[in-house]
Amino acid sequence: MSFKFWMVGALSATLALAAQASTPNTNTTIYGDNFGTGSSYSTTFLNGVTANFVAKVGGNDANFSFKPGQGGFQGVGVSPKRGSERTPGEIDIGESITGSFSAGIKITSFTLGLLFDGGEYHDVNEVAKVKAFYEGRWHSFTLKATGTTLALWSGVGATITNLSAAADGLGGVWNVANPFGDKLVSKLVFTAIEGDAARGCRNCTNQSDYTLISVSAVPEPETYALLLAGLGAVGMAARRRKQQR
Repeated sequence: MSFKFWMVGALSATLALAAQASTPNTNTTIYGDNFGTGSSYSTTFLNGVTANFVAKVGGNDANFSFKPGQGGFQGVGVSPKRGSERTPGEIDIGESITGSFSAGIKITSFTLGLLFDGGEYHDVNEVAKVKAFYEGRWHSFTLKATGTTLALWSGVGATITNLSAAADGLGGVWNVANPFGDKLVSKLVFTAIEGDAARGCRNCTNQSDYTLISVSAVPEPETYALLLAGLGAVGMAARRRKQQR
């Protein structure tokens, strides 16, 4: 093996490891870089809510996949179990990541990466499609990158914050806070739809694709009540023990 090919192999292995360096989940936030490379990922957060995420290409099972992060942000994408694809390590058109929750939760925010506003990497104005299941039916929304630090959410009441400018090497990272108001969501789907070249990109060849960085939530009110009741019971028991000494 030549030194050149050895260096290429070593660099590829290093990038793969860097791409999957995980950020620890918290009690309120799930990070995509923990998903591994299987077709599903399960975890527990919010003091007992089970979250299960699955990767799909169309209606077929797929695998979670990764590419090196940009601007210090790392997300997860989707790859087919067999065959090639246009953008490994990203959620492309026809690909999806679906999260299902064992109880209704209020999504406080989610963060997406590598969503660009056109021109970078021969991209168009990219559009992420997000579907949320609440009140007995699906509701569809879009997040469209419209500028280097600007994006448009189709819902109302949300706050969009740019965490990394949509420029080569910087990631195009967007956080959408309060995306569905106070609705209790039981399922969440991230996919992509066709964008446009509204910013005058004459040589755009890529369509929409992006990574899922994180999902943050709080539990339904009943869960809060149970948690507070449990904390109260623990406090009373501690006081009794103290008085008996």
